[in-house]
Amino acid sequence: MKIKWSREELPTIASLINAGAVGCLPTDTLYGLVGSALNGNAVSRVYRIKGRDPNKPLIVLFKSPEQLGELGVKVPKALEKGIKALYPAPVTLVLPLSESSPFRSIFKRDDLAVRVPNSPLLLELLELTGPLFAPSANPQGLKPAENCRECLKYFKNAVDFCAEGRAGNVASTIVKVLPEGELKLLREGAVEFEKVKEVLLGKEKA
Repeated sequence: MKIKWSREELPTIASLINAGAVGCLPTDTLYGLVGSALNGNAVSRVYRIKGRDPNKPLIVLFKSPEQLGELGVKVPKALEKGIKALYPAPVTLVLPLSESSPFRSIFKRDDLAVRVPNSPLLLELLELTGPLFAPSANPQGLKPAENCRECLKYFKNAVDFCAEGRAGNVASTIVKVLPEGELKLLREGAVEFEKVKEVLLGKEKA
């Protein structure tokens, strides 16, 4: 099922996702395989669709830095201002989860890779759906899809919809926040690590 990636179609896309659908849509980084990050069945399904190693985390998109704490993502006090200055941005932070976070039981992890995307349309969708997992739209080890044609060639009927639009073409930078508050680069991407550190540590505005 193809859908136009537009404000008019957001209610349709949101209703599909809220009913448990998994589909492809453009993000500010790459085309993503998206679904509700609070739906355990959808999470299990995306791992099967991608053929992804179950030990590899999924990036989860949030509508705001404030929503992280509401759902049990632990933000170190020293980084609170920095994270608000950083987001929205193509930067993923790996943060610990509280014992009460719903993501612990869904993802079987004690941390989560999180991001607030720099896409007004995607942020509007997140208002309607809640957090979305969004790994790149490709089977593990293959080149990420850049449009619906490539997405559907990979996944055929395994996905429920594909929203046709323009994605960014660079993956997000991934940074792990260590227990003592130190920052560790896991993947270089759209934003240089030094820039990320400057913003998070309050040395420069985003």
